[in-house]
Amino acid sequence: MILSPDLRGPIRKSWGVFAGTLVICGAAVAWLADPGELPAQAGAAADKGRAASGPVDLAQRIIEARAANEHLGRTIETLKNGTGFTSVAPFVVPAGHPQPGQYFNEQLIKVQDELRPMARERSLQKYPERLGFELTEKVPDDKDAPYLLTMLQLTKKLGLIVLKTPRPVERFLITQPERSAIVTGPSDRPPLLREYPLRLEVRASLTDILWIVHQLALVEDGGYPLVVRGLSVKSSNINPKDDIQQLEAVIEVAGVQFLTEAERTAAPARTPVRGLGGMR
Repeated sequence: MILSPDLRGPIRKSWGVFAGTLVICGAAVAWLADPGELPAQAGAAADKGRAASGPVDLAQRIIEARAANEHLGRTIETLKNGTGFTSVAPFVVPAGHPQPGQYFNEQLIKVQDELRPMARERSLQKYPERLGFELTEKVPDDKDAPYLLTMLQLTKKLGLIVLKTPRPVERFLITQPERSAIVTGPSDRPPLLREYPLRLEVRASLTDILWIVHQLALVEDGGYPLVVRGLSVKSSNINPKDDIQQLEAVIEVAGVQFLTEAERTAAPARTPVRGLGGMR
């Protein structure tokens, strides 16, 4: 007799498992086929990204960049005009003048005649008759006249400040430590400006010394400041004098002229030395 196993029970169980699997898979497919709010969220994120970056209008960007550069250029020119100076008449040799050196001497005499009465009115112990131009007893070389006239313009401005202090200074001396303008600028870039240095030695009260320093920075209509390059103050008093202490001050100042682009390009290279414009 041949025995055959009864497979009906396992087969029914297998079909049951298979049917359950189909149900689960169908549910998964249905869930995947309906992503819900995901597309909307992804679209919103994409729209936000496009709104943040937007399409780049290159022509408009160029226009905006040019406008910004022009605004910066105007700002720089305003700063230059508030700091730099230009030589003005009568401190410019007239066109076609046959003797520029003699013209300088004539202007020096006029400035001396203007400042001398102010010094006498204030009873200064010592007045620098030649205003520091010790090398101009004779007529200077014509080629030196433009620089000397520029220095005379600056010297007159400095002298007027010293002679208008709230209380008279005891004495003062103005000198020109350089024989020509100093071209200065950063060591790794074209030069930026010319410096015309002056040195003021003055004996006065601290209040008046500070008043002078303050006046150097003031700019009136059409005027210009004298930039302070150095300042030292010391006392040589042994005893108080009328309860007012007199101090010795040395104030180094300079008038500055900004170079044009053409002048910056044509200026020769110089050995780097520290100056107002950076390195000179």
